[in-house]
Amino acid sequence: MFPIHDHQMNRSKVISAIIGLAVAIAVSGCKHRSPNTTPIPGYGAPRGDQGNTTSPGTGIGPDTTPSVSQNQAGLTASADGLWNHPHKEDREKFAADTVYFDFDSATIKKSEESKLQEIANYFKSNSSDALTIEGNCDERGTEKYNLSLGDRRALAAREYLAQLGVDPARIHTVTYGASRPVDPGHNESAWKKNRRDDFILLQPPQ
Repeated sequence: MFPIHDHQMNRSKVISAIIGLAVAIAVSGCKHRSPNTTPIPGYGAPRGDQGNTTSPGTGIGPDTTPSVSQNQAGLTASADGLWNHPHKEDREKFAADTVYFDFDSATIKKSEESKLQEIANYFKSNSSDALTIEGNCDERGTEKYNLSLGDRRALAAREYLAQLGVDPARIHTVTYGASRPVDPGHNESAWKKNRRDDFILLQPPQ
């Protein structure tokens, strides 16, 4: 009886050691993924950091470096050219169409739908242009949570535009969390301005 018991104990230890090793390898293999990057369903993984301002990266920084979600595999030829080569960025074109959100929400409000319709109408008539959507939050919440919420807000606008007929391959999303407030105040008046999506037009160089 005792030898059998010892054999079972040794076998259990070996199995436990193998499982532990497999878990350690899996964890170490996942450390290179950005924890705040949200892949877009149906498309390729986000592109790596290119180290310049004309091709978005996947790094995360508290002030300037965003977390990016973008379609790599499905980009159209014209949009792919914009992502990978110098281009013109126009932050004023859709400044009046900034979309605002309720607290702790990534739902597009009825009051904001007409802004997205305006943006969709533009892209239906300008097939060579592309769009970056920047998701932002107010200062409340942890950095990690706000990066995730900003990501969901940008993706919600992207999905809405796709439903309006804009090719989603021409849109990529960026989350800045709470690192880019337009109003530095610490009250509801400021917070409601900071819970937003900004839309940046990308055009071929002229």
